[in-house]
Amino acid sequence: MLQEANAEFDQIGETVLKDLEEADHGEHGETDAGLPGILGLEIEENEKKLADFEGQIEKERNEGLFFKNLRERTTKEKVEAKEETEKIKELTKENAGSKVRMNIYLAFISVLVIGITDSLISPSSDWRKVGVLGAILVALLSQFIYE
Repeated sequence: MLQEANAEFDQIGETVLKDLEEADHGEHGETDAGLPGILGLEIEENEKKLADFEGQIEKERNEGLFFKNLRERTTKEKVEAKEETEKIKELTKENAGSKVRMNIYLAFISVLVIGITDSLISPSSDWRKVGVLGAILVALLSQFIYE
């Protein structure tokens, strides 16, 4: 519908521009003395049509975009949307939970745990290092649990 409206809008605009160019060049005015008046009326009529059409397009565009999401959905649409949501969840779970990625997370988690215990056991324990490694460990654990 929007494409049709844009096509009509372009067609009316081209017609108005063509009429204006013809009036400027005086192509019709030289052959008949009464024709420029008729052409002027036709141009005014085309401009009025164009303004009305622009107003209609703006109104339909606003109504279509705003009220489209507010209407009540039928039970069929709700079921279809729910099925689509389930398919997306399953696909996401399959893609996110690959075995290789899980093993990589476990390896990083074990390296971080070793690093944290090493920092805590050493006599000059730097709490900033333990804090940063702990934050990274928490992030990795949350990602591991998500998958």
